[in-house]
Amino acid sequence: MIDPLRHRRAIRDAAPSPTRRRGSGALAIVRTIATPSRRQRCGGALVLLAAANAAAASDWTPLRDACARQTLHALSEAGLLPAGEGVSLAAQACRAWPYDPSLTLAAVAYPLPGSDAVGERALRLVVAVLGTADAQVHAVHETSLEEDAAFALIEGGLRLDTARYDLAEGVRAFGVVVRSSAPGPSCPDARANDELTLYVRDGAALRPVFSSNLVLWARVEGEPCSWSRGQYVVTDNAKLTIAIENTAHHGFADLRVQADVTRTHSVVGSDREDTSRRRASRVLRYDGTRYDQTALENGFFWAQEPSDE
Repeated sequence: MIDPLRHRRAIRDAAPSPTRRRGSGALAIVRTIATPSRRQRCGGALVLLAAANAAAASDWTPLRDACARQTLHALSEAGLLPAGEGVSLAAQACRAWPYDPSLTLAAVAYPLPGSDAVGERALRLVVAVLGTADAQVHAVHETSLEEDAAFALIEGGLRLDTARYDLAEGVRAFGVVVRSSAPGPSCPDARANDELTLYVRDGAALRPVFSSNLVLWARVEGEPCSWSRGQYVVTDNAKLTIAIENTAHHGFADLRVQADVTRTHSVVGSDREDTSRRRASRVLRYDGTRYDQTALENGFFWAQEPSDE
């Protein structure tokens, strides 16, 4: 049995210390900047892991939600993006919110001064809700990200998730998915990517209430990096989905996180490959601030016992 990844996510909410910014006639914005740390990660793995990554990439929506110039200008005027011409952006995604088309969702990441090379940059991720017609900034959340050998963000690495995450009457969350393009170490025991964070609006701030990687891979038996003929290898590839339950705690609906797991049995030097599929799920409850994710085992709950709860 594998050891679950230790959670080393880059988003960790700081204690509330809002500051006021002056924009171009917009309301004052409360800015909550999460403190920097390292994102959850654990490498890439030759042929088997490459196949898993290729399958995940096929589900990724290509860059199509580039932000309008008006949106980027409004974020800059509000002090949320660097000012001036030719500002470099690492990644961006903007979209009118289907839940309320009068609002536009934006996720924009940019490198901080003094960090230029992809894979070595300190980044700031700005997530905001703006007026669709006037680009006035209504709510925002900022997160610091660090790139290294196991995490890198490139153009097209941000995606907005506007599924119907109705957590309470009149409260719908939206998601931002961050995809790493870094290759990571060559022979890991596990790997995770496509980190989804769900946000709810709380006045002039956006509050993250849930976060988990959606694509995970793990070695179960054998050595994927061994080329010894006859080497027996078993790996699991999991894709997570989020559903809303009918039950609720502290005013927010419970979330069911389901993992669709594909187990692959293969032998080095043989064309034979057997696969089996199963599902596992966990129910998460809101604790008044965010969802308690202890049961997820950092996303690898499916690697423990194949049972629902």
